[in-house]
Amino acid sequence: MDARISGTPILAGDLLVLPIGTPLVRISRLTGAHPLAWNEMRAYGPSTSRFDHQPPPTRVHPERRITYLTWGDDAFVAVFAEFFQDGSGGVGPFELAYGDPLITTFASATELRLLDLDGGWVTRAGGNQAIRTGPRGVCRDWARAIYRHHLDVHGLAYGSSVWGPGRCVALWERGAAAFPPAPTASRRLDDPALAAAVADADDRLHPAGAVPI
Repeated sequence: MDARISGTPILAGDLLVLPIGTPLVRISRLTGAHPLAWNEMRAYGPSTSRFDHQPPPTRVHPERRITYLTWGDDAFVAVFAEFFQDGSGGVGPFELAYGDPLITTFASATELRLLDLDGGWVTRAGGNQAIRTGPRGVCRDWARAIYRHHLDVHGLAYGSSVWGPGRCVALWERGAAAFPPAPTASRRLDDPALAAAVADADDRLHPAGAVPI
C-alpha cells in the first residue's frame, strides 16, 4: 500500500481547493480528558477517528495534529452527524452538555489544498470507496501514508459516511493557518439560542418512525 500511495501522483483534478473565506464548522469539547479550544487541533492520537495521521501508540504527538471539520450547504447537520457517530455506524443521541461541547463556524484564513477522497485518486492508488466507510484502522494507515508522501496537501476531503449530503475535512497541522484570529460564531451546544437549529438537525438525523437499514 505504501508504495502505491507514494507512487501515485496527485493531479490538479484530484484536489479540492477551498478558497480563503470558506465557512468551516467544527464541534470541540471544552472539558474532559482532551479539551480543545475552538481553534486548537488535537495532538493526542491516533484515536478511533478515521483519518488520524499520528502513528501508534496513542499518545500526545510532538508534531502531528488534526481537526475534523464540515463545510458546504449541509455543514451544520453534517457536523452533528460526524461528532455524534455511534459504534454501529449511525448517529447517536446528541449529548449537549457532556464535555461542554462548543460549535464554531469560522472563515478559512488561507486557501486549503485537500486530497479529495471522493475522486479518482484513491482508485489509482489501489483503493476504493471503503476508505470512508470501511475499517478505520486501514483508513488511518492510508492517512499516514498520504501525509508522509504527499507533502503539498493540507489534509483530506471526503463525504460523510453517516450523512449523505455532508462534506467533511480532516485537516492536518499543515493547514493550521486556516484558523483566523476570531471565529464567525462560537456557542455551546446547550445555548438556548441554538435550540431551534439543534432540534432541526436532530429531526433530520433521527426522524420519528425511521426504520434502521
